[in-house]
Amino acid sequence: MNYTLTEHRNKQLIANNQLTENVGIVGKIKPETVEKLTEAAKGKNKRKLVVQMEAIHVGRTANYTFYTEEGLRNGLESWTHPYNKPVLTHHDQHNGEPIGRILRAEFSESTISGRKGLIFTCEITDPDSIEKVLDGRYQTVSIGATTDKVTCNICGKDRTKEWCEHWRGEEYEGQTCHFVIGTTFGNEVSYVNVPADENAGNFSVSIEDPEESSTEECATLQIFQIAEGLMQDISMPNVNLYESVSEDLKQLVDGLLEQNEGGAQNMTTTQQEKVSVEELQNKLNLSEQEVGRLEKKLSETRETLSNLVIEKSKVDNLLSESQAEVTRLTAENASLIEKNHKALAEKVVDMKLALRKSDVVGVDREEAVTEHIKRTEESLNDAVTDLQAEMQNTSAVKGSVKNPGFTGEDNNPNNTTEGKEEAKTVEEAANIFTSMFGRKKR
Repeated sequence: MNYTLTEHRNKQLIANNQLTENVGIVGKIKPETVEKLTEAAKGKNKRKLVVQMEAIHVGRTANYTFYTEEGLRNGLESWTHPYNKPVLTHHDQHNGEPIGRILRAEFSESTISGRKGLIFTCEITDPDSIEKVLDGRYQTVSIGATTDKVTCNICGKDRTKEWCEHWRGEEYEGQTCHFVIGTTFGNEVSYVNVPADENAGNFSVSIEDPEESSTEECATLQIFQIAEGLMQDISMPNVNLYESVSEDLKQLVDGLLEQNEGGAQNMTTTQQEKVSVEELQNKLNLSEQEVGRLEKKLSETRETLSNLVIEKSKVDNLLSESQAEVTRLTAENASLIEKNHKALAEKVVDMKLALRKSDVVGVDREEAVTEHIKRTEESLNDAVTDLQAEMQNTSAVKGSVKNPGFTGEDNNPNNTTEGKEEAKTVEEAANIFTSMFGRKKR
């Protein structure tokens, strides 16, 4: 999408006919390894390349434009109707000559990159472009299209109709701004140098001769690239596939790349003998043994997993029971603490009532207990200690005392000796009174 900072500052709206996206991957094919393919293509004007490419994918590109599945599907027909859109170079729609046409456009749920997107099948007819596609110079692609809507993901405004303050790629309150593209109406697809979608590009190339003659050639390169003598896979660019395969497969690949105009592979009799039915059968047997071993290991792994699931279920049950017991004990402990605290407060109130303390005299006992419950346990214990000391220092007996200087054994107010002596004195007085009264009767 060609929308510059100057245009943004000038508050210019996005033109819906300026939608371009550079997409692709970087790759190369060593020219000498496909020499016969390119030579065959050069000398015959009727020869052509059929190229399959991943053109654009669902999601956000490096240009901070977001393509939706709905938008790509809705505009799918526009790539081939009312006419097959051209294959260009560098989006030169006015002065550039088309190097081919888009034969078919389809939306794929699964691509080599693993992402949903558009797959183009293109026909390349320009001889120079055929050579550049084969040697890897034309590898990355970019779509040129128009759209009916460009929505800012920050504020939701349609940038084709009204201006907003947000600039794509910038962050606003932790959210990166991008523009959501509406229906994508195709204009062209171009080979370009700068990609924005790293998961797209050529993944299948074949040379075809429309004249069904003995010189017909069809050399499918698929996703393999011969680069510096190594075979690579687009989906695994760091893996050296050529060096990892067997000698037999290497010979098959070498033969495929060394096809002549008659379509016969230049494989010697010795090479053909090596790829025998017996060797292939041996390899198949080894593969079957390996499959059996892996299936057995998979079965053991599943059994182990099943046992682990059962053990986990048991542990979860024990954990639930333990948590329930902890909850019950915690609640019980809290209840006991509350009851103990209340009992301590009641003890303090009762002791104060016994000592006629002013803060409880004339106050309802329950109200006094409620007020004392608000005090801490430490405060209540201190009060009990103080009240006990005060009660020990206060005489518990009122009225006359036989011996004012005697306060009981060990100064204990609970000592009952004085009471016993008082009772004895009354008895003696009664005897004396009876004796005196009896004498008068005589």
